[in-house]
Amino acid sequence: MVLVSLLGDFDSSVLPVFFEYKYEITLHVLAYNANERDDKNAVRIVRGLNALRAKYRLKCTLREMRLERNDIQSIIKLASSISRFAPPDHLFINVSDGEADMAILLSKELLDIGATLLIYGRYSNNLSILTLNGMEKTSLKRNMNIDDHVISKGYQIVESKSKNELERRKPFTREIGENFALFQKYRKRIMEGKSVDEELYGAIIRPLYQIGAADRRGKPLNINYILGELFEEQVYHLVSRLNFDDVMSGAKIRYETINGVTVQNEFDVLMIKNNHLYIIECKFRDRVDGENLIYKYDALLEQMDADGKVMIINVASTESKEALRRGKRIHKNFERGALSRAQLNNILIYYEPTFDQTKLIAMMRRFFDA
Repeated sequence: MVLVSLLGDFDSSVLPVFFEYKYEITLHVLAYNANERDDKNAVRIVRGLNALRAKYRLKCTLREMRLERNDIQSIIKLASSISRFAPPDHLFINVSDGEADMAILLSKELLDIGATLLIYGRYSNNLSILTLNGMEKTSLKRNMNIDDHVISKGYQIVESKSKNELERRKPFTREIGENFALFQKYRKRIMEGKSVDEELYGAIIRPLYQIGAADRRGKPLNINYILGELFEEQVYHLVSRLNFDDVMSGAKIRYETINGVTVQNEFDVLMIKNNHLYIIECKFRDRVDGENLIYKYDALLEQMDADGKVMIINVASTESKEALRRGKRIHKNFERGALSRAQLNNILIYYEPTFDQTKLIAMMRRFFDA
């Protein structure tokens, strides 16, 4: 099988199709227009495709076709070149993401000789297979996991939490979650450097000791875990109950090294379903810059998966009865304008003074369709 992919604005229309047929492909041709933006994008996608070939020990070869012109004659010439790659019944053209004029002209030329056209539905995650005899639709049989998705983008996961360790700690994080209000008080005392009453906070100290985050008297042994990582793991276990293809916590993703500087980001929780990546940011603190967070994750979505979604979970007891009594304005991490911007950019906000697991699960199911 020879697969020819037209690379345009959405590489998410190219990569799942390659992944679906990766074991059948003998030659993958990546065609793209010659301009600065597409050249840069092609370098990243080729890097990702080569990494997938190495990971799965694929026998296919990769060839790039850089199209200098996008007129009728050059497209007809391209069709003629493609037709020589393989017999028509072995030739498959992925036109999902190409520019409309090129896709239409190329499709006509190659369909007439008996090639097969592939059109990937980015939102439905299905494939339309078009031949001279008609069209059929089929669901993809091979969905990418998170590592596959990141690799295919030309990036690399350099670190993530062990799923075995997450499972080992699960009963203890759940026990703390059942006493979350008490945990909030314990955590606040720790942050303020105050002593902890062992009897009063026993329901929190016991599981923290089992995890290894505190000693038997409640003194922190891993302050970062108590202040943030524990909360991230509680969210991870909630998400793991839903219908995702893969879930990961604490992933550090490296993009590129530019001028000796490595560009990377850390993600609290990642999920993938039907080849779309979803991100959850966990903020267990009273003050955050909500608008800046929304701008940040809007940009990260564009980088990680333009068709993905983000949820920001901020548990913050920002309401102060004392401030209300004095008539002072209560600080809000997410003002109305920020919430509207989030909704516009496919970002969901959970902003509450406590960790309401039932409410969170319901919100996640609706938002992620999981």
